[in-house]
Amino acid sequence: MVNGMGAIAVAPQPFSDDDVLEASFRLESAIEGTEPARKLFLRTYRLADAQARTWHALPEEDWPLLATILPDRIIMRPIHINPYAQRYLEPKNGRFTTVIYVDDCGAELPDDAEAAALRLDSRLAWRLFDPASNGLGLTKDLEPVWQVVSRIQHAEALVISQHPEIHAKDGVVSISTQEIDKLRRAFARVTTNGRKLIRQTKQSIVHDELLTRLDPERFQRVVHENHTLVAVRREGANQAAARERAERRSNVQALRNQLGALVTEDPQELMVLHAEIERVTLAKMIEAFKMKLTTKLTEAHWQKFFEQNKFVLSMAFARPVELTHTQFHAMGSTLTGAGAQIGDFLFKEYGQALAIVEIKTPETDLLQGTAYRGQHLFGPSSPLSGAVTQVLFQQSELRKRWMNHVYDNPALRLSDADVIKCVVVAGRTPIDPIKLRCLEVFRNACKDVDIITFDELLAKLEFLETELTPKPEPELF
Repeated sequence: MVNGMGAIAVAPQPFSDDDVLEASFRLESAIEGTEPARKLFLRTYRLADAQARTWHALPEEDWPLLATILPDRIIMRPIHINPYAQRYLEPKNGRFTTVIYVDDCGAELPDDAEAAALRLDSRLAWRLFDPASNGLGLTKDLEPVWQVVSRIQHAEALVISQHPEIHAKDGVVSISTQEIDKLRRAFARVTTNGRKLIRQTKQSIVHDELLTRLDPERFQRVVHENHTLVAVRREGANQAAARERAERRSNVQALRNQLGALVTEDPQELMVLHAEIERVTLAKMIEAFKMKLTTKLTEAHWQKFFEQNKFVLSMAFARPVELTHTQFHAMGSTLTGAGAQIGDFLFKEYGQALAIVEIKTPETDLLQGTAYRGQHLFGPSSPLSGAVTQVLFQQSELRKRWMNHVYDNPALRLSDADVIKCVVVAGRTPIDPIKLRCLEVFRNACKDVDIITFDELLAKLEFLETELTPKPEPELF
C-alpha cells in the first residue's frame, strides 16, 4: 500500500483472541534518581475487527509502564491486563496506583524483557503479588487490604518491605511482608470457615424441609441460630491489647486443664492442635530467618542461630539427624594453641553416618568475580574452596584419630569413621543463569561435600510450611 506522500504504509500486524491473552513486554534502560534501572512496558491492544476477532497492537509509545526495576526494589503500576474486560488498563489496587516492593537483595538488572518478567515473579514475595503476566500488584485474595487502607487520607502509594515497621505519612503507607502474609492467612481461615458454615446451613435446610417430613419419628427440626463470621466492636488500643493477652492466657490454662479429657474424648482434635502449634512455630522461625538474611551478620552469630534452631540445619539432610557437638576438635592443637582443626557442627545421622557442617555467611561470594575463560566459566571463590578444603581436612583427621575420638566420646560408638559426610552452608544462589550453572557444575562434582546456600535452606522451610498448612475442604455444592 502506498500513501499520499509516496511512502509505503506497513499494515499493522493482526493478533487473535488467544494472542492478546499472552502478555508481552518491552524493556528499556533508565536512570531512577541516580540509580540504574529497567522499565518494563506492557504491550496493549485495540479490537480492530469485532466480527473477524482481529486485534492490533497500539504504538509502543502508548504502552503503559508496568514496573520500574531497581536492584533493591520494584516500583509497580498495577493494572488490569485482560483486553476482554471493561476494566482493561485501569488501576488494579484502587487508589494505590503505585505499589513498591522493597527486598534489598541487590539483584542484577535484566537486559531482556521476558527474562525481566520472570525475574520479577521470582523476586516478589510468595503469594502476595500477582505475576507480571497478570498485571502485578496485590493478589485478588488481598483486595480487602488496599480497600480498607484506602481510607487513610491522601494515601496514594503502598510500600511493602521486609522491614518490620508500619506507618503512614506523606501519602505513603508502609507495611511489612510479614504483616501482609499474616492477613493473607487470616483471610484464608475466614474463607474456610465461611464455606463450612454455608455447607452446614444448606444441609440443615434439607434436613428441615425433607428429612423431617420423610421420617418424622427419627428426625426432628433443628433450632436455627444466626452466626456471624466476624464479631465487630470498638475498643481502645490498650483495652484490645489487655483483652487479647487475658484471652490467650485463659485459653492456654483451659487447654492445660482439659488435656486429660481431650486425649480420651477427642485425640484427633488434639493432634490437629499440636500440628497447628508446630506450624505457627515454624512460621515464626521462618520470619526470624528472613529478618536475619536482610542484615549482615557474622559467622559466629549464624553459628549461634543454627545452634538454637537445629531444625533449620536438619533441612540439609535427607535422613533424621541429631546434633552431637558444636565447635568440635577434629585435631588437637600444639602447646602454643596453633594447628587445631575446629569444626562448627558435628551431626549424627540415622544409622552410622556422621556429618561435618561448616557455616559461612549469606554474603559469602561463591564464585570468582571475573570469568576464568571467556565469559562463561566462573571458578569457585577463595572462601568457598577454602571451606570445602577445610571440611575435607576435618573429615580426614576424624578418620585418622577415630579410636581416640570414640574413647573420649562414647556417643560416637554407634557411628563409623567410613561414613562421614561434609556440608558447607554459604552464600546465596546466583540469579545469573551462567553463574548458577557454574556453581551447579562445581558442587555436583564435589563428591564428599554438599554445598547449600542460605536461601535454599529458607526455601525448604517455606515448602514444609506450605505442606503443613491445612488445605481448604472441597466444596460439595
